[in-house]
Amino acid sequence: MQLDRRPMFVIDESVQAVELLKVAGVEALSGNAAREALLAAANVRQARLLVVAIPNSFEAGQIVQQARRANPAIEIITRAHYDAEVDYLSKLGANSVIMGEREIARAMIEQVRADGTTGDQTGPQAL
Repeated sequence: MQLDRRPMFVIDESVQAVELLKVAGVEALSGNAAREALLAAANVRQARLLVVAIPNSFEAGQIVQQARRANPAIEIITRAHYDAEVDYLSKLGANSVIMGEREIARAMIEQVRADGTTGDQTGPQAL
């Protein structure tokens, strides 16, 4: 499987998710990506982009640190829940850290700016 015409390799702890990915033609391995051997198997040394989508910032930090050490040129995008995690992951070498709460707030502000309302004004609206 390709994302924007880029080859993709997935590491996921869920055996079922990995099997579904393989059926869909995506290269995948099951396990904890913080294990250096799995990152090596994913060829992180030659990768251009790494997306770390796990919620545990400590494990994400281990992955970021190992990937940066193996490939100083790799672009690393990860996620965080708190400002302290953003700082932590950035200091370990993440190029971009997406904080979910900020993105939710940004989307809410953009919605209000786009139409000046939150919907049909008859009650709450879920976006």
